[in-house]
Amino acid sequence: MKKWMQFVGKYRKDAVQSVDAGLGTHFRPGLMLMVAVAILALSSCLKTDNNSYSVQVAAVTLINAAPQSGPLDFISDGNRNYLPALFDYDTVLAYRSAYPGFRVFGVTAHNSNMLLTSQQFYLEPGVAYSLFVTDTLGDLQLAMIKDSLGAQDSSKAMVRFTNMSQDAPELSLELSPSAGTGEDFAQVAYSKATHFTAITPLDSYTLKLVNTETGKTLASSSGISLLAGKIYTIWAKGVFNSQDSQLKLGIGVMENE
Repeated sequence: MKKWMQFVGKYRKDAVQSVDAGLGTHFRPGLMLMVAVAILALSSCLKTDNNSYSVQVAAVTLINAAPQSGPLDFISDGNRNYLPALFDYDTVLAYRSAYPGFRVFGVTAHNSNMLLTSQQFYLEPGVAYSLFVTDTLGDLQLAMIKDSLGAQDSSKAMVRFTNMSQDAPELSLELSPSAGTGEDFAQVAYSKATHFTAITPLDSYTLKLVNTETGKTLASSSGISLLAGKIYTIWAKGVFNSQDSQLKLGIGVMENE
């Protein structure tokens, strides 16, 4: 996530055709972000005296947390966007530049023109977001969370937890060995997220999803590396009321970069 913070995108009119359209370019440390037409839909730009445009962009990472979705295409303001990889279940696509303002995002089945779901969001300039596709057996929804990091300790791993299982109750995340963060990752409702919390880095954590009300462990995942200087989002995925091994509640982990 450090790679996108407070970038200002600039482009010349004569350079627009040479920049990849669609979702925009990846954020890279140490470089000014080159922004083009149709980056998650184009908004108005400010023209400067040297005939260039200066726009502070937002950034969006896409996560497919919908087990029955199949491969999806991403739609912004009615336009199908280029994606660097097949957007199937459990796929995380790296941060892409996005013009700020009101945006209508949606998804279709891959190579289909039938919109499965859409929703309007507001993107603030200079801010990064995670956009999740979620599912309860055919009812696709979109959920967006702001990726606000705050102060970072480079000797720690920064972790947050979000609940992206539509039909699940409030969930809590437990780490073993204990990271001393029980209250920080507790009682998270659907589409909500905790703050990023600094924890002791380890090569092998066991993660448990717990029903906050009953205390019952609903899913677990072992051997998870959470390393110093890295930033992670851990999310609940899948369908709470399913016993199907391909659909049931599970745990996803991504590195925000």
